[in-house]
Amino acid sequence: MKMTGFQIQNYRCINDSGWIEIDDIDVIVGKNESGKTSLLKALWKFNPFRDEPYNLDREWPRGRRKDRSPEQPVATVEFTFIPDEIEELQEIDDSISGINGVRIVRNYKGTYIYEFLPHNPDSEHKLKWVISVIKEHMQELPDGVSGNFQNSYNTVLANFIQNVRENQGVQFAVQNVQQLKQEIQNCVQPNHAPDNNAVNQLHQRLDSAVKELQIDPPFQRAIDTVHEWLPVFIYMNDQTVFKGSAYLDQIQQRKRKNNMTDEDKTIIMIMEMAGLDFDEEVQKGNESDREQRMLDMSDASRTLTETIAHRWSQNPYVVQFNADGQHFITFVKGIDDKALVPLDERSLGFQWFFAFDMTFMYETDGEFENAIILLDEPGLHLHAAAQRDLLKRIKDYAQNNQLIYSTHLPFMIDFTRLDNIYVAEQRDEGARVHSEWATAGEDARFTLQAAMGLSWSHALFVGQFNLVVEGVTDFWYLTSISTMLQDAEESGIDESLVIIPVGGASKAAYISTILHGQELNVAVLLDSDKEGKTAYEQLVHNWILEQQHILMLGEILGLSYPCAIEDLFDEGYYLQWVHEAYKKELGSTKLKLKRGKQSIVDKVSEALQSQGIEHFNKGRVGKRIMKDLASKDLHELGDATVDNFKAVIEAINKIVSGWRE
Repeated sequence: MKMTGFQIQNYRCINDSGWIEIDDIDVIVGKNESGKTSLLKALWKFNPFRDEPYNLDREWPRGRRKDRSPEQPVATVEFTFIPDEIEELQEIDDSISGINGVRIVRNYKGTYIYEFLPHNPDSEHKLKWVISVIKEHMQELPDGVSGNFQNSYNTVLANFIQNVRENQGVQFAVQNVQQLKQEIQNCVQPNHAPDNNAVNQLHQRLDSAVKELQIDPPFQRAIDTVHEWLPVFIYMNDQTVFKGSAYLDQIQQRKRKNNMTDEDKTIIMIMEMAGLDFDEEVQKGNESDREQRMLDMSDASRTLTETIAHRWSQNPYVVQFNADGQHFITFVKGIDDKALVPLDERSLGFQWFFAFDMTFMYETDGEFENAIILLDEPGLHLHAAAQRDLLKRIKDYAQNNQLIYSTHLPFMIDFTRLDNIYVAEQRDEGARVHSEWATAGEDARFTLQAAMGLSWSHALFVGQFNLVVEGVTDFWYLTSISTMLQDAEESGIDESLVIIPVGGASKAAYISTILHGQELNVAVLLDSDKEGKTAYEQLVHNWILEQQHILMLGEILGLSYPCAIEDLFDEGYYLQWVHEAYKKELGSTKLKLKRGKQSIVDKVSEALQSQGIEHFNKGRVGKRIMKDLASKDLHELGDATVDNFKAVIEAINKIVSGWRE
């Protein structure tokens, strides 16, 4: 199962986070108190390694007391099934055919509520199946019965089946078993032994039939199957470090009071992984046999080291335990270290890595797969270069898993993955999380700009030659097709040009003005719609940019009607990915686009509205197109698509050439 998205509601500062689509690695950026931790903790409690129930008294949002209810949802999570899982589910029942995903809600009560996508399996047994089970077990009579028994029995069975049919199946059949047995007994002819033998056999067959009929319906069996597949959710914050040194009797006291710290839990977990029983070790700490204690610690150290080496080849450690009475000490050596050093003398960053690696191994039973990893502000204890290394390590963690992390650190942003950035910010209605980071509120924009090193005069996203585009999808499409052209040994976008997505035509005018004021070379690519034309007027008529530095898509393509970056694609190709992005809403329905001089975005939006889908999210389609383009060569795209992008790229490069003259 792969998680495709989630939504958090009714949890601490979050009334409704909004829907968040998820890939293999995603990052939540936002200032302190923006809701990042609440988001990750609510998601973690959806299915943690050890159950951590939602607490209605402590975690329900303040100011909404009248709405409190244990039935209220907290986490809604959607998954898609891999082909092997789909095949296994379909073996349960024919009604599961076509199901490819599931939406699961967990509420404050802890109940999981399942909805399969695009439809649910049958929640009751089909009547045809019920009758077939009864006939299979009961229709054939044993040999030797009398003719009168046979006639009477056939009538009894036919009446029973008819009553089952009229009363909708399983429930009637199971509830009336004893009555049917009595009616079968009444068919016996006096002093005819074969009839009595037949009754005993038929009663046994009826019991077998009832046992088969009492199997859970397809819907429940599908739920039971899928629940076993749920990935474990692993959460760690920046404070979860493991110093490795503690007094065991003090941990035991906190354990009995149900007041253990995260480090206490980590020590017990690591001792368990090493084959040590925590309570026994507390007892041994008061005994005088130190030699046996040393042998036990040596054996446990080797056990854990060999387990780590076998299971966790990415970051091998050598571990050595020592104990003096109740004082328990952990020595650890990393792959590049020359000597064992007490863990509490290592850097906080090393302690964090070690604690997470052990947790990751423990909570996935050493498999390191089928987990949703949630890291809250990782890397706070690392210097800038090590934070970059952590980004690489995160990619290792995400192999065969999915990973979401929150940050406000500039070096914890992967600049090659702009599509996986979400912004958390507080609004009047509570914390919200969204991917339109360029249109976020002032505080959230400032946080993101700082995190991404984005300042207007000297920034990672700004160069001497700059092209401002309206949105992230414009950036995706242009850079991807440019790379495909270059791979085909054709001209792509000038490599010295920096493309800056800003979140709309109005922002394009605003940001272009700021960049121009920094004496940078700036061009703008605008959609040929009302907003694009307004931005054009602001820039040209106010003498901010020269007319030749403002590109309108319609003019490049020779179109007189409004068009957007999506109009560069062949209509059939774009529509294919609209259907893919909205398959859970549309099912098997195929959209029919109106003919006429409209942007494909407007056509798709109208078609979706006709199906009851009010808002068209271009980003959902864009992410799927990006994945498709990553696996394609240029010749696999239609000629019209390639020609359109070539025309736009040629116009862009012409501006850059002019700047160089």
